[in-house]
Amino acid sequence: MTIQEQIYNWLVAGLQQSPVKFSEVFYYDRRDNQFFSILMTDYFLFESDGELAKDAISTYSASTLKQLKDRVGRINIDTDIIALPRLGDTEDDYLPQADNFLNLNAINIDETTIWEVEESGSITLKIE
Repeated sequence: MTIQEQIYNWLVAGLQQSPVKFSEVFYYDRRDNQFFSILMTDYFLFESDGELAKDAISTYSASTLKQLKDRVGRINIDTDIIALPRLGDTEDDYLPQADNFLNLNAINIDETTIWEVEESGSITLKIE
């Protein structure tokens, strides 16, 4: 599978996300020319000041945590981070929607990557 096919598959997965259930949110980071997603549980890794929560235990690598911290901190304030629309699981053909997203945001998939996070990442939180 080519990187372009992988990107289209990733875009379709993001577009198919429910508009009312937010277990994972898909984004494009224009600064880094990279597609990425954030799991809702990832937000619990950080305190309101952006620092790693003292009770959080994660198996993410240090580099992944650093990148995650950067992106979580930028999501709502940096216009270089663009959220994919959440269309839900409809009968539509998502490829035109993916092309529309790419065209509207002037994204060249030949110059982009998908952020790969280690598969074994897990989070343990102490809740009182």
